[in-house]
Amino acid sequence: MQESESTSRNGLVARVIPVMPGEWGRVVLSGGCFFFLLFGYFLLRPIREAMGVQRSMGDLRWLFLVTCAVSLVVTLAFGGVVSRMDRRRFISLAYRVVMVCLLGFIVARQVLTDDLRVYSGYVYYVGLSVVNLFMMSVFWAFMADVWKLEQGKRLYATIGIGGTIGAILGSNFVWWLAEHIPTWAQISIAIVAFELAVQCVRLLDKHDTCAARGRVQDEFIDATTGERRRELSGTPIGGRWGDGVRAMLRSPYLLGIGLYIALVAVSSTLLYFTQARLVVDASNELNERIALFAQLDMWTQVATLLVQLFVTAHIIKRLGIGIALSLLPVLTCVGFIALAWVSRIDGIQGWQIFAVFATFNALHRATRYAVIRPARETLFSVVPTSEKYKAKPIVDVFLYRGGDVAGTGVERAIAGAGLGLMGMAMVAAPLAVLWGGLAFMLAMAQHRRSVRGASSEIEINTKPTPGAPPLGPTGSTI
Repeated sequence: MQESESTSRNGLVARVIPVMPGEWGRVVLSGGCFFFLLFGYFLLRPIREAMGVQRSMGDLRWLFLVTCAVSLVVTLAFGGVVSRMDRRRFISLAYRVVMVCLLGFIVARQVLTDDLRVYSGYVYYVGLSVVNLFMMSVFWAFMADVWKLEQGKRLYATIGIGGTIGAILGSNFVWWLAEHIPTWAQISIAIVAFELAVQCVRLLDKHDTCAARGRVQDEFIDATTGERRRELSGTPIGGRWGDGVRAMLRSPYLLGIGLYIALVAVSSTLLYFTQARLVVDASNELNERIALFAQLDMWTQVATLLVQLFVTAHIIKRLGIGIALSLLPVLTCVGFIALAWVSRIDGIQGWQIFAVFATFNALHRATRYAVIRPARETLFSVVPTSEKYKAKPIVDVFLYRGGDVAGTGVERAIAGAGLGLMGMAMVAAPLAVLWGGLAFMLAMAQHRRSVRGASSEIEINTKPTPGAPPLGPTGSTI
């Protein structure tokens, strides 16, 4: 009886956290790295928002443009670093450059005059907006390098749990202690968290290198040329700083991922400005709504954690990447249509419209973090290592910020035409059709690439080793 209960409990744990024997060490390190990254970021984010309180909508749009330009420079510079180092060194270097910049910001805030501190706030806003996406992109590129496609589909949601817990603790840390510690101390704690993430990367790289010892090279089939490309494991990637841009422009697959990510950004930006206008339209309730948004952030993270625990892996594994990626387009369309419909009801109160928006916003963010992020990161499991570290940051950071800029343009056009929430719904419907169709196209392209990769791996594994006995027709030695 006790053995039966133990087996049942083990089966439940396996369904919730589908980690196979031999994977636990790398899963814990991966989740730990993500935990420290998001814990540190959520310590820094409230500082950015506090510095941005006095910006006008016009200033905010210009900052989006500057952020987009800076993101391109940063990702291209990172491509040059990647060409000259192995992954453990260039990931550690990238994260530590961020730490040095944060230290510089602490010093600047102590020595600058009040007038110059305003400009330092602009620099901080742009820098953190780029750094957030950049650090996350590099982390998930590392994950795509460590885990194979089938492992990623099964484990990315579990790894994401570490990040969600880090976000929850980081947010609550600020909530509990922000009034009791100075800003420089808050940033310093974030720097320590990022250094701990670097140590997780070093241990994980060492663990993965030891596990892969004896695997001389990885082989990919270039989807554009059809040629096989081999890459040595544990060596500098090589190439030039602009390889990421060239790879992206030559690959319909990477361009498709980039378009999908840009559409994620467009939808998020439309939500962002909708939120801003709802708050502006009811300034007499501003304090109450700020408190509500703080609670909403907390509940969104809790909802994300629950979805990651019980839903994400099953959606990806049983329904497939296409269904998983199409959830956000459908939700975006339905959410804006619901908002437009509610806003046109006679006698509707402002708080009722806000309640619908708050629910929509929470569902959108939970879906984006818990389902879409792990699903779209599996798309990079079937590309060569050089593209994971050179092209992926450009796709994740520059094209995402480009989507932000496009979203501000769409929102400005809707506002200029006086269409309001109805205009948002009119844009969201055709956007969802394009976006959802792209999701299924990417899923099919990923499947084709994985099949080609599996075929080439079988061919490599069945080639006789020099000096080894000849193989029989089934692969056994004669």
